[in-house]
Amino acid sequence: MDIDVRSGSGLRERTVEAIGLGIVDGTYPPGHRFANQDELSAQLGVSRNVLREAFGSLRDKGLIEARPKTGTIVADTEAWAMSDPDVLRWSVASRSAPTTLRHVAEARQIIEPAAARLAALRRSEADAEEIVRLCEALAECADDPKRIEAELALHRAVFRAAANPIVAHLAETISGALMGSPSGPHSMPGDSADTIGTYRRVAEAIRAGDGAEAARVMAELVQASAPEPLDQP
Repeated sequence: MDIDVRSGSGLRERTVEAIGLGIVDGTYPPGHRFANQDELSAQLGVSRNVLREAFGSLRDKGLIEARPKTGTIVADTEAWAMSDPDVLRWSVASRSAPTTLRHVAEARQIIEPAAARLAALRRSEADAEEIVRLCEALAECADDPKRIEAELALHRAVFRAAANPIVAHLAETISGALMGSPSGPHSMPGDSADTIGTYRRVAEAIRAGDGAEAARVMAELVQASAPEPLDQP
């Protein structure tokens, strides 16, 4: 993998991105020892201080660990913080990662219909209007590159309306993973009108306070956009 973080801003973040993706995609496999950090910092074009800060972030994500008399090594995949948005995003972006789009879709199948049901039961009037507004904004850019951004905004609004901070955190985690997928969160086969129409049904169910319908239609969205058929919950 060609890694170069010398351009752009946020050297620490870019260094975390370069090494983190390298770990997840197998460039640095579990057990790999970062023996020569001077060489790595030179390769990345960053200082030892920046590299040290990046390693701290990667330890927090469970990707690396420090062992006495061994140094800094890549941790086993079981130790990786898969609930971390960056780790999940890198996994989705890498075909060789232990986490796949199917795993993400299965998690969404569990979380998102339940979140839509809670949103319908708990949403404020402002929440409901925001969800409807974002749905219409999505319709306006259905065939535009900005569609993914608009779709994620709607996705997050539904989760916020569920009024559960744990659900909101899970939303950000899943959204981070979906940013690594070129298809976006709920892209359905066929005409983009299919996706927009289904989103409108979710929005209307939430506005009407119909939790069962909101959950059913959200489950339909997840099923239709999955990379392969999912088992029914």
